[in-house]
Amino acid sequence: MARAKGSSVSGPDSGDRAVDVALKLAEELFGFGSSGATPGWVRDRVRRYLEHQSYRSGLSMNAVARELLKDKTAVEQIVTSLRVGETRFYRDGAQWEVIERQLEKLFPADVELAVLSAGCSTGEEAYTMGMLLTAARRRFRVLGVDRSAEAIAVAREATYGREAARDIPPAWVERFCDEQNGRLRVGLLVRNAVEFEECDLVKRVPQGPFHIILFKNVLLYLTTQAGEQVATRLANELEDGGLLFSAASEVLRLRSMGLEPFRLAQTVTALRPPKRRP
Repeated sequence: MARAKGSSVSGPDSGDRAVDVALKLAEELFGFGSSGATPGWVRDRVRRYLEHQSYRSGLSMNAVARELLKDKTAVEQIVTSLRVGETRFYRDGAQWEVIERQLEKLFPADVELAVLSAGCSTGEEAYTMGMLLTAARRRFRVLGVDRSAEAIAVAREATYGREAARDIPPAWVERFCDEQNGRLRVGLLVRNAVEFEECDLVKRVPQGPFHIILFKNVLLYLTTQAGEQVATRLANELEDGGLLFSAASEVLRLRSMGLEPFRLAQTVTALRPPKRRP
């Protein structure tokens, strides 16, 4: 069988070496998680990218990986493609239910709430918070940020397939969404209070203070150092008494970075910055 142009006889781990090169560049340029600690599905997705480029160019996978040294834009495309693909409204329902039940206890009714959705992807999380706070008759503003310009464009359009909305409480769908050609669009009542902007959290975090920060499924893409820096900066933007919510699987890692747990329910733990010494 003919080999790809520019390829050489290589061992069975040559593809792994190419993936390692790509992930190392992603780490150095964008703070993406190091190859040695990267989940298998991430390596598989990078491998598919390299295989596709190898097929298109006629180069070996190793040669494609070496070409990345000259092309920062291509590395950025890889990192962008590795965003969490599965996102929907009202994801992690237990967390939303606890926030809804304890909202007034946590934040008095006369307080205008500032919320940050850090790593908001295509906006479902930010709009879920907007629906919750509108239903609670609170004054608020929600800011969603993501490093992907394409994701932010989708978020601003605010139009989704019905599958993405399958977990939203039916009363919210009826009150806060409009149907357009078989798809759902978030209504103006919520859209007017939710803003989006492109932002690479590794380079900067939005300026607070925020009462609530949603920071879910972002750490798995960051090196230990970059993740700690981002989490610490976000925690510093919390209002006194503010809370940071992560995915349940990320709580232990955030605690190891110095954030303090604040248990809201048996299965829901938020986080706070360390207490400041007088």
